[in-house]
Order: sequence, then structure tokens, then C-alpha cells
Amino acid sequence: MLNAIAELNRITSGPRPLSEADLLRLVVLRHEIGAKHVRNTGAPLPTTPTQDLFPGVVGAPEISGAELTAAHVASGLRHHGALVVRGLVAPAEVERLCGLIDGRDWSQPLVPTDEQGQPSQGSAPMKCSAAALQGLVEAYHNAGMGAVMTDYLGEAPVLLSERLQIDRQILKLGLPWHQDGAFFGGNIRAVNSFLSLDECGTDVTGLSVVTRRLDEVLGVEAGQRAPLSYGNSFDHKEVVAMAGIGRVVTPILGPGDAIFIDEMTLHRTAKPPKNPRPRTWAVTWFCAPSRFPEQRHPLWFG
Repeated sequence: MLNAIAELNRITSGPRPLSEADLLRLVVLRHEIGAKHVRNTGAPLPTTPTQDLFPGVVGAPEISGAELTAAHVASGLRHHGALVVRGLVAPAEVERLCGLIDGRDWSQPLVPTDEQGQPSQGSAPMKCSAAALQGLVEAYHNAGMGAVMTDYLGEAPVLLSERLQIDRQILKLGLPWHQDGAFFGGNIRAVNSFLSLDECGTDVTGLSVVTRRLDEVLGVEAGQRAPLSYGNSFDHKEVVAMAGIGRVVTPILGPGDAIFIDEMTLHRTAKPPKNPRPRTWAVTWFCAPSRFPEQRHPLWFG
């Protein structure tokens, strides 16, 4: 693994722009190092109690990216089910990521690979280009997310390959109410960053969340994975009644703002406006290696 890390560091510290060959090689290296890192990680650390830094907040608590700490992440997720981070990614990084969406190349599907660089059996391709993957990693490192996620998770994070996405599209139909833990087999200790790269939540379809902490996956037996029909289990009126007054929200996001949720957060694609504009966004899962879900593929973030 040390040789792979040294090669990755050599490529990323080289002159810019990186070549297409180097970008594709980085994808292979991140899969290779991520897989070894997960295999070599010991038993998970216990979750420590956290103080609520947002007492009295009914909707989604907010913090600026400059102020963000692991304590804010823990407080938002474990007491309120979600956290809005304003200005997590700088304007220059947002502009660069938008450019990588426009310039993406789907001619080479990016699928998880084994240590020999061969596609892993049964793996799903990432929903981004090699350049966009590197751009996201760099943008999050520049935002200080490496240290914040390591402090919160208790381990250096890996990314969830199959769920990594950066895109621009019009959403007229979205995912219904669900908890991602239903598809991961329960609590995996992870953070999902839904990063907006444009205005989001008014005439652009946003993300609706229940801002109430749930400690178990609803509608699925412990340790089991939900079928694809799982999303039909939650009626919107029932969700609103369960959540309580003011606890179902669709935060309005600006470019560079993010919503943090975890695998226990009940959420859905917001009801689209009548004439929606394209939504430009990135989805990134930061996971604790010791609890990384089975049958998924980790990406090295470091």
C-alpha cells in the first residue's frame, strides 16, 4: 500500500493540469489503497456522547464552513439529523467543479478496480469523470474536510465509490423518503455531503430532510438490506406527522453550501417546482473504514 500511496502523492504533487492518463491512474490507485485500508482497519471505535451546540433549533442548524468542526458535525447529526454548512467550498472551487461537469468524458466508465486494475465483479460505475473525482477530492481537502471527518469518524475517512456523484440535470421525479442505512445494513458511521454548486431549493429541486435524530432504520429488520421497493414504505403525510411541527425542511442553498446527513437521516428529493431549472450538485459519502458497508467499494481520500 505504501508504494501506491507514494505513486498517488507523486502524481498529485506534479505539474498541472494533470494528463488524462494520470487522472485515470489516480482512480485505480484510490480504489486499490481504499480497499487495502478498509481490510487493515481494526475494530470500530465506540461513539462518544456529544453536546448539542444548537439547543432550541427546530429546523436544520447552520454553521459556516470557516467555523466547522467535528463537534458541529456530531451535534448537527446526532441531535438534529442534519447540518447545513454555508460556504463549505470556496467560489473558485465551485467554478472549477462546474467546469469539470461540462467537460466530463464518459467514454471510459469509472468502475471500482482490484489491485491489478481490473474491474471488480458486480461493481457499479461512479457517476463522475476521473477529472471530477480529483476535483472533488481537492476541493474537500482545501475546505479542511480531511481533518474534520477524521475527528468526527475517529478514523481517516474513505469515500463510497458507487455513491459518488457530480452532475447537472433537471429533476422532475426524485427519490422518495428513505434512510440510506436501509441499503447499507444499518449504522455504518458515515457522513453524506450534499454540495450545491448553484442556487438550490427554490426553482431548482432541493433536498428535503427530517431534522430529528433517528437511532434505527425504519421499516427494515436490524442488519437486513432493503429491497428497491423500500421507498414506497413512507407516506409523506405520515413522515410529517412523525417528524413533528417544523422538522421537515428543504434548506435553500447557495453555490458552495452543503447539507450534511448520515445513514440514519430520513430524507427525499424535494417536490420539484413547476418549471425547474437544472440542479448542479455533488454527492460525497465520507465513511469510517472499520464500518464500511459490505459489497461496496472504498475510495482513498487522503
